[in-house]
Amino acid sequence: MSKTGVVADRQALLASPVARFLQVEPTDRENVFRLQFAEQHIGNPFVRTLHGGVVAALMEFSAEMELLRQDPLRRVEIVSSAIDYLRATRDADVQARVDIVRIARRLAFVDVWCWQEREDTPVARGSCMLRLLVDKT
Repeated sequence: MSKTGVVADRQALLASPVARFLQVEPTDRENVFRLQFAEQHIGNPFVRTLHGGVVAALMEFSAEMELLRQDPLRRVEIVSSAIDYLRATRDADVQARVDIVRIARRLAFVDVWCWQEREDTPVARGSCMLRLLVDKT
């Protein structure tokens, strides 16, 4: 597949239903993504915290996007993820920073940190393992 076609795939991922639901967008920092708060993200309406699945989806989506940013010719899929929820969220935007631990021949290992107000007070952290797929076209 041509490089242009794959870059369009990254754009397609940003325009995908999950990205639209999460309202995820890249930020000025290369490895940081933002989830824009929406009422549909609320998990507990009494205390107005975000649903844990929304935070987990942001982490996995951000890991995929960062790997695609680094190599547009790559295709990836989540193999596993482990999420640690460190403190309660609130009804506000969430930032996710992706740190690539290791990229091997067929797997990539990625850490993701999420925060709301300050980066040094994370609300969650996660580790993701992603399969690196070879495009045969």
